[in-house]
Amino acid sequence: MIIVLFIWSGFALTVRAVGASSLSIADVMLIRFSVPLLLLTPWVLSSLKEIKNIKWSDITFIMLGGVPFLLLATFGASTAPAAYVGTILTGTPVFFAALLSFVFYRQRISLSKFLAFLLILFGIATMIVGNARSIPDSLLHGAAFLLIASLVWAGYTLGLKNTKLSPIAVAIVLSYTSFFVTLVMVLSGILKTNLGVISFDDALPFILVQGVGVGVISTIGFSYAVNKLGSIRSLLLGSLSPGLTALLAALVLHEALSIAMICGIALSTIGVILSNRAK
Repeated sequence: MIIVLFIWSGFALTVRAVGASSLSIADVMLIRFSVPLLLLTPWVLSSLKEIKNIKWSDITFIMLGGVPFLLLATFGASTAPAAYVGTILTGTPVFFAALLSFVFYRQRISLSKFLAFLLILFGIATMIVGNARSIPDSLLHGAAFLLIASLVWAGYTLGLKNTKLSPIAVAIVLSYTSFFVTLVMVLSGILKTNLGVISFDDALPFILVQGVGVGVISTIGFSYAVNKLGSIRSLLLGSLSPGLTALLAALVLHEALSIAMICGIALSTIGVILSNRAK
């Protein structure tokens, strides 16, 4: 899970950097899903038996972590700083996971957990309101997309918790189904691609971070962490990602860290920690 933390921070930086590169969203998606599709091919036959026995409901939950999540996260990151991307995508899923657990599994939320969840949301609101004067409309739209992506990720996490697939099988199902969905969207004209004109140097960071890092290592690592630690503990460790992402964004993308951002990151991180300690 510690390795996954660093990869998530790299994910936040790369989706933020899409707008400044020659790659389109479709290009990033094709790279994200084609790289693990190729690298995991040797394990397809050995995983085919357990994949055949998977429930359609589990496949639906797993697919949420592919095209829907990446599209929403990329749209949100196009108008929001990387620090926002990391904080919202790793700070709020525990709130949505509890909400979905209540709706689908009737798991009640205690008052202490509810107050901790409010602290998480207050931290996100602090970041948004504190920087609203600079880019009001675009920032709010970006935050909205990121919150929806967080909800989708929470559904994906619950799906991982309930499925009996091995981590490698999960990565195979996710990459293969998402790649063909993306390919259909490109061929039908829904998404536009610039693969014919982009250089290998432009694509290399996305191949390494999105393809190898997120597509293979992070997918397998997070699935393994959820199976061994549970969804709550995994999301708790994930709450450390915002601070790491903000620091890397300042160093790599030269994004300024305002007081509002620092306070928002701190509040949301404390809220996630308290929510997992509360009974």
